[in-house]
Amino acid sequence: MTVLSLIKRVLASIMENLGEFVVNHWILWVLFIGILAFLIASVVSGGMNSATPLTTAQAVQIVNQQKGIFIDVRDKKAFEKEHIADAINIPIATLSTDTSAIKDKKKPVILVPALGQNIHTAVKQLQQDGVTDVYLLKGGINAWKDAKLPVFN
Repeated sequence: MTVLSLIKRVLASIMENLGEFVVNHWILWVLFIGILAFLIASVVSGGMNSATPLTTAQAVQIVNQQKGIFIDVRDKKAFEKEHIADAINIPIATLSTDTSAIKDKKKPVILVPALGQNIHTAVKQLQQDGVTDVYLLKGGINAWKDAKLPVFN
């Protein structure tokens, strides 16, 4: 018996029993299809509307080598208290309506959120407005301070 004939027999057996399995276990089959569809949708939408997370060292490298821009999406009061040098403050609430502060949309943008701030809508808005490289500073301003990098007020 060759490997090819063995594979053919196994596949024939599987196909023979698949219909019976689907009929007898239709609830499992429906759940399987639903979960598979959810996973595919999550991967597809996550890939299009997500920012690449960066460590502080990677963020500094992008700013220095590619002239990246820090966009601080925290509210104005938190920004005025402390912020990264040359960061632009566009609070997440206004980002959806105004990205005009970003002059060159071909430059990489690094979002600086508050701890736990949801930035998915900000990423989506920036991408819709033509920003091609959107990154996320992992840990936000707290990670920046923990790395002993300078903050200004």
